[in-house]
Amino acid sequence: MHIRQRFLFILLLVLLLVLLGFSLKNNLRVRNFLSYSTRPLWDTPIGPREILPHYYAEGIAFDEHLCALHGWQTRARPAEVWDAILVSTELDLLEVRMHELDPVVSKFFVVESDLTFTGLPKRLAFQEDRERFAQFEGKIVYSTFHGRQLDPFESPFVNEIEQRRHMDALLREQAKPDGPLLVIYSDVDEIPSAHTIKLLQHCSAPSPLHLQMSEYLYSFEWPAGKVSWRAQVHLWNKEGGFGYGHSQVADHMLADSGWHCTFCFRYIDEFVTKMKGYSHADRVTDKSLLEPDRIQEVVCSGDDIFGMLPEAYRYKDLFDLLNKDPSPSALHVPLHILQNSDKFRFLLPGGCVREK
Repeated sequence: MHIRQRFLFILLLVLLLVLLGFSLKNNLRVRNFLSYSTRPLWDTPIGPREILPHYYAEGIAFDEHLCALHGWQTRARPAEVWDAILVSTELDLLEVRMHELDPVVSKFFVVESDLTFTGLPKRLAFQEDRERFAQFEGKIVYSTFHGRQLDPFESPFVNEIEQRRHMDALLREQAKPDGPLLVIYSDVDEIPSAHTIKLLQHCSAPSPLHLQMSEYLYSFEWPAGKVSWRAQVHLWNKEGGFGYGHSQVADHMLADSGWHCTFCFRYIDEFVTKMKGYSHADRVTDKSLLEPDRIQEVVCSGDDIFGMLPEAYRYKDLFDLLNKDPSPSALHVPLHILQNSDKFRFLLPGGCVREK
């Protein structure tokens, strides 16, 4: 106990000295540093506590045996599956997602806005390049959401919430199948594996169910643990479930259910668009963070795009994330990426250099 107290005292002293070295004008950066560096002392992780075992091997049958292995009953008939997606500029990940889920999804609901969450104008990327997804056209239900300029001090989450409600209305407008219907609620960069959704199609899993995902930063070269849990699958009911949200709705999640590849962009300007336009745009504390050369440098080094400390709830995890090494492995990545490795080289190990 004495050693632990000494360690905490030294740690807090170091934090104090670092804090004094910060410029006073960077108040937000100071607060972020203090919050993230001391988080293991005062905070616990949010999200589901119970992780449900997930069993899968290539070639296994999705039958009564596999359902029973998970402790679930077999559905009388496989559920229909809809995938609900908000899109900004992430067309590469959307392409990967649609190819991954095409065998198990009957409808892709795509909503995009002419403004970012922060109210900045943006192009309708999907609408302009829709022919890229022509092979899925018969499954696509598309809608444009018209965001609005924010009032001073108004949170970008206002636009985000309204866009998610727009998706709810779009889902409710569609004719529902006679049998069970599952709806995937997740951001475009949270990609469930096809075998995960096929399992839920055939087995009566709990609903709603969160999906634990392997997290990656910039590409599959930079794994960042299995901390992603916000993706979820709902069994549709007359009330429409919990709505198209991104928060916790249950205390359980299915282990190893897909990939969350955050800031996994091909072009430098896509990084800038997201940094300035998404709900956490307040993390851009200095315009120098948006410089293309700096962005390229952090993508190849695996450092944080905002110059912040990693979000961790144990000092062991914090130090591991601060000293992470690139992974040479591209096992168990979405099949479409490997089948089109030249096109998606930027998502694979060794492909960190981005196009401007």
